[in-house]
Amino acid sequence: GQMADFGVLNAIAKRAGIPVIEDAAQSFGASSPAGRSCGTTLLAATSFFPSKPLGCYGDGGAVFTTDSALADAMRQIRVHGQESRYFHTRVGVGGRMDTLQCAIVLAKLTRFDWELEQRTRLANRYLELLSDHGLTGCVVGLLPDFQSVYAQFTIRLLNRDGVASRMLIDGVPTAVHYPRPIHRQPAYEALCCPECCPVADLASAQVLSLPMHADLSDEQQIRAIQVLCSSIELSGKR
Repeated sequence: GQMADFGVLNAIAKRAGIPVIEDAAQSFGASSPAGRSCGTTLLAATSFFPSKPLGCYGDGGAVFTTDSALADAMRQIRVHGQESRYFHTRVGVGGRMDTLQCAIVLAKLTRFDWELEQRTRLANRYLELLSDHGLTGCVVGLLPDFQSVYAQFTIRLLNRDGVASRMLIDGVPTAVHYPRPIHRQPAYEALCCPECCPVADLASAQVLSLPMHADLSDEQQIRAIQVLCSSIELSGKR
């Protein structure tokens, strides 16, 4: 749910002569210590998939740019490459959101600030509960002074799969985002050496996301942590 440090990333990319495209799908609404909002780089994209911080009830998304020429190009690509009606200047796609999904996102946008406040409150509550049980070492850290929108609340565990299975038996759902890192996806593994991303490999084997949404109750949070603790004790590993 937090944005990357684009000050550092853009400086590296500039030296290499390559553009940076910001993936804001899970960090829409977040900000940096300098006050820059997520999605305000040269080129950024977000998703309105239902599970995202700002989601519709089906498929949808948006792209953002600070460059007028890029904006014109993206508008054309979105409607089959049309510059004007029946006048195609480039190859495009049918990439428009349908009216119903647009209406849902616009309605949810009016309560988006409230939802971000709730997610922050719930994340802080999780941190308190984990601290009470001596589990703060399991929490995935944030960049200093970066504001997260907590698209997920993720912890890391040595026996992740065993704990997740026990929690499901006790009625508390969890999720793994993501079990296979990009460099091990069939579409990319030929482009990357098997052992080149050890941090990603380790994270993919350990991360576990606890229930997190704006309408999560305090009772549900307490129950989730209680079941987590009992599942960790039964597994014998943290």
